[in-house]
Amino acid sequence: MGCTASAEEVRPPVDEIFFPTGLAIAPDESVLFLANGNSELRYDSGSISVIDLALVDSIANDWIATGAVPAGCEPDRDHVEMMTCDTRQENDAPSFISAQAGVRVGNFATDIAVQDLDGGRLRLIIPTRGDPSITWADWDGVNLNCNDGAEGFALCDDPHRLSFAVTDPDIVIPEEPFGVFADSGGEFAMVTHLTTGAVTLVNSPKNGNAVISDITSNVFLPDPNTGLRGATGIAGRTPKSAGDIVYVASRTEDRVQTFTVGRPPNSDLPYLLAGNFFFLDFVGGNTGNSSDSRGMTFSPTGDLMYLVNRRPPSLQVFDTSLDETGFPANRPVGATDICRQASTVAVADSGDGERVYITCFQDGQLYVVDPRSTVQTEDIVLVGRGPYSVVAAPTRKKLFVTNFLEDTLVVLDITPNAPTRNRVVLRIGIPRNLR
Repeated sequence: MGCTASAEEVRPPVDEIFFPTGLAIAPDESVLFLANGNSELRYDSGSISVIDLALVDSIANDWIATGAVPAGCEPDRDHVEMMTCDTRQENDAPSFISAQAGVRVGNFATDIAVQDLDGGRLRLIIPTRGDPSITWADWDGVNLNCNDGAEGFALCDDPHRLSFAVTDPDIVIPEEPFGVFADSGGEFAMVTHLTTGAVTLVNSPKNGNAVISDITSNVFLPDPNTGLRGATGIAGRTPKSAGDIVYVASRTEDRVQTFTVGRPPNSDLPYLLAGNFFFLDFVGGNTGNSSDSRGMTFSPTGDLMYLVNRRPPSLQVFDTSLDETGFPANRPVGATDICRQASTVAVADSGDGERVYITCFQDGQLYVVDPRSTVQTEDIVLVGRGPYSVVAAPTRKKLFVTNFLEDTLVVLDITPNAPTRNRVVLRIGIPRNLR
């Protein structure tokens, strides 16, 4: 008779990356938050790892400048500009992952959004497909917390794993929570749902608990072949100010829907307000439309929106500046061909103008696009197997990409005019096939 595994045997490791998906960075670029999806169900939960960016910066910069190789690391045989470092402390690896600072969440976490609570405090909002639920965890500057009184690397408790509307426990959130956006100024978050086309609103006051306050179903038309409705990418135009306009894309309809958040004068819970929408009729075939949109993001000013689309594969740029009526123009201004199966997108200015970075899950690539004047691909970089999420630390001149299919996080140098610009200089974690 087989033996049942102990709790310790199925507990996820504190110092390893496994099926990484979402990434988010602290506003001061001190730490990086990484979602481990546990997609093989090897462990009893997924987790959120906290990565020390000062240490990453120091080791990466020393490697670039002097070729220094610390214990637990070695130069890559095939890519001379890259060094690979283990994360496991048993192998004397650098302490990239703050072992007890993370938390354990449900399986199949997809994304992370960061809400600034002021005073160095942050709140993470994490869609988790396995439950389904929406997890929230607070960062105090040292540790993530989602289980009152528990020790480090604790499993988030039920109050931190939202699965129903606070006004009615019988209203369960739709399946497949997928994309997430957190608004610091408005004190809320929104989550999209991949197979239902729904949008969920999370009320997240700076000095209170997060709760689900509203759900809007059937935002998009269903796919004529499958009957499914899909909401995917989501981003806010000005997330640091009240009254933000949030944009939501779809994988089943060639349309972008906007939302704002209404707040009753009597301090009752906020609710979703559907706003204007526009069709993606700028790029496409003879009918001139695009479908299966994925990631989206805004320039820091909120005046440009970058949208990644899969059919056809394209990066589309929209003028979202306010017109004379006070509404965003939502006017297409440029586009370029990109890879197949693009997933996520980030924008950063590391000193010589904005660049757009797009992960290409199927091809193992990162597209670098220069959106200034003419929108054109500037570079195509091999980053690993199954690149999924991308975020930038512009002041550190670094870009980070999760490789879902090989359990690694790669670091790219984005220093203007550097010989290693747009190249992977550090790979954190040993690829699964090399262990």
